[in-house]
Amino acid sequence: MHIQFDSQHRFFHLSTSEMSYAFGIAADGRLRHLYWGPALSSDASLLPLAEASLGAYVPSKGVDFLKDGVAELPTMEPSDYGDPVLWVRHPDGTRGLRLVYESHTIENDRLTVVAKDAAYAVTVELHYRGWADLPLLSKWLVIRNGEDGTLELEQMKSAAWQLPLGWDYRLTHLTGNWGCEYTKNQLMLTQARTVLQNNRITCAAAQQIPFFALDQDGAATEESGHVFFGVLHWSGNFDITVERQFGKLVTVTGGVNGFDTKYPLKPGESFETPLFTAGFSNRGFERMSEVFYDWQFDHLMPRGKKIDKAHAERPVIYNSWYPYEFDVREDNCLALIEKCAPLGVELFVIDDGWMPKRINDKAGLGDWVADPERFPHGLQAISKACHDKGMLFGLWVEPEMVNPDSDLYRAHPDWVIHDPTRPRILQRNQLVLNLARDEIRDWAIAWLDDLIDTCQLDYLKWDMNRYVTENGWPDAPYDEQQSLSVRYTKNLLAIWQHLNEKHPDVLFENCASGGGRSDFGMVPYADRINRSDNADPVDVMVLHEGFSMLFVPKTAGGAGNIAPARHHIHNRPTPLRFRIHWGMTGSMSIGINLLTASQEELDELKKGIAEFKRLRGDLQDAYVYRIASATRHPYALFQYVRRDRKAFTLFAFSHGMRCWDLPMPRFRMRGLLPDAVYVCEDGRRMTGEALMNIGVEVPLKGDCDSRMDVWRLEKA
Repeated sequence: MHIQFDSQHRFFHLSTSEMSYAFGIAADGRLRHLYWGPALSSDASLLPLAEASLGAYVPSKGVDFLKDGVAELPTMEPSDYGDPVLWVRHPDGTRGLRLVYESHTIENDRLTVVAKDAAYAVTVELHYRGWADLPLLSKWLVIRNGEDGTLELEQMKSAAWQLPLGWDYRLTHLTGNWGCEYTKNQLMLTQARTVLQNNRITCAAAQQIPFFALDQDGAATEESGHVFFGVLHWSGNFDITVERQFGKLVTVTGGVNGFDTKYPLKPGESFETPLFTAGFSNRGFERMSEVFYDWQFDHLMPRGKKIDKAHAERPVIYNSWYPYEFDVREDNCLALIEKCAPLGVELFVIDDGWMPKRINDKAGLGDWVADPERFPHGLQAISKACHDKGMLFGLWVEPEMVNPDSDLYRAHPDWVIHDPTRPRILQRNQLVLNLARDEIRDWAIAWLDDLIDTCQLDYLKWDMNRYVTENGWPDAPYDEQQSLSVRYTKNLLAIWQHLNEKHPDVLFENCASGGGRSDFGMVPYADRINRSDNADPVDVMVLHEGFSMLFVPKTAGGAGNIAPARHHIHNRPTPLRFRIHWGMTGSMSIGINLLTASQEELDELKKGIAEFKRLRGDLQDAYVYRIASATRHPYALFQYVRRDRKAFTLFAFSHGMRCWDLPMPRFRMRGLLPDAVYVCEDGRRMTGEALMNIGVEVPLKGDCDSRMDVWRLEKA
């Protein structure tokens, strides 16, 4: 990103090859937004906007927010009644901020603007960061209290995004629940506030993913149209407010959710808000997804020390949950390892159930040692068996939770989030540890480090299986009790950051009752995301469409995306070939019981794993184009195009096909080199231009039919 300051006209122009963003300093020092949209080649293009918006505010003229200029950082100034990014109470009781420019610094792709309150010793740093030439900009704030008393933060969002004035906009957002995450919703904005938020404390994405997209006039498609989009880097209570005011002024504010939250900032202290990143696509939702993929691959995902984990292939996983649930023992784990290795499995994971008394969900959480009765030689014996077979070893944990029937709870009943006058409500027979307390953060770091080292773990699956039902923190000072949700999330992310720094080559899975933490707060720390606990492959036809809008598909995990033939949610039979093809579309994991599987099933599984490994390099360094949606058709098509455009794989799945769904159309491919010649492994030969304009036939029929076609550039 190129950052330029026009000192004569006092405005900043932040630009990439596809996007420009601009704001300026008004004559009275206020920061005013100027522009966000397609790239402008010259600062001179912004001069008419600067001249119209950067004059001084004259109170005697009255208030007209359309003429007075739009605030870059809304704080409820006299001319702005929209949703404020910041709202504070000063020690003397005065509320709000009146910020004026003080200074700025530019270092490479980062801009920091310092603004001060005109009457109080409070400064706010506005931080801007670009990401190479991607059409993305991250914004966040640092609030510093220079007053003699405590500054109370009542609203502490990260940024505001001002959309081009005068258009009608359609909002796209993703919602869901356990087992049905990533549901795509679209609505036209009216003169109102539309609020996307979560207040469950332990996660962000359970019901609303911290993401928005707005397209002009609701006209954008996968392939065309202007789309403004953004994500919040936060894994707890969040709030994204999309507000349309009179005159079709549309503003998006986002950050920490202010519900039941006040953060006391003592003299000399500072508070840093989470990043809020937004971007622009001039080629519909498809380009938005490409940008998200490049951003994750090249900037956000964990790197590792010995290997570049962001670009490395994900191992084929066998997970113990589907065959055994809590009934894991040394003998059946060793027996499974013997079955896994010949099939080509590369990582064996013991899921829940390995702790003392953990034969169901009623006991054991909090006591993070191996059950000596079921694992008489400790987990080290399982780790050694895996490593002797050339496999990696992984383990499930749930660090934020505790069962009342545990040694930890008996020793520290005060460690859970609770109200002293109310009953401690159980969900899944467990309570939530108060991770806002630093001593619990430090306790978790200590035993996690020890577990990884002593068991020689190559993989750690972090789970989280309930929300908060009481917001109490009675042991904290009164003025800090309502900071619980913020401190909880900051300590959660601090633990994940520590684990990545201390164990850089361990693979970490982010699981939160399925996809409850599918958010960009977790992306820098997790190598794998439990897309959903729902591994029913017919449901995945829809789940994967929403997931692939935002997240790199090779991170799409779960306990077993090649699940049993009758998955427990619907108990409908699905062929193994159908499930194997779905396993190839993400981070392949296997959950069927290998000890009871037929030889025919084992042979088909072995063949499928070998085929996946042959194609894995192409599939896991790829963009995904959503060619046909299962929300509109009885089939779904996903095209995986290598980022260098040299190969692509087309996955097609059907369910519920009827006679009048035939004949199926020729499906046009996307993202290819027009003049190149691609050859399918079945012998078909077509130019990229023909593939993208004429398309290909994809015969499907009936229920749970699937096919996979692999195309590569013709060799010279």
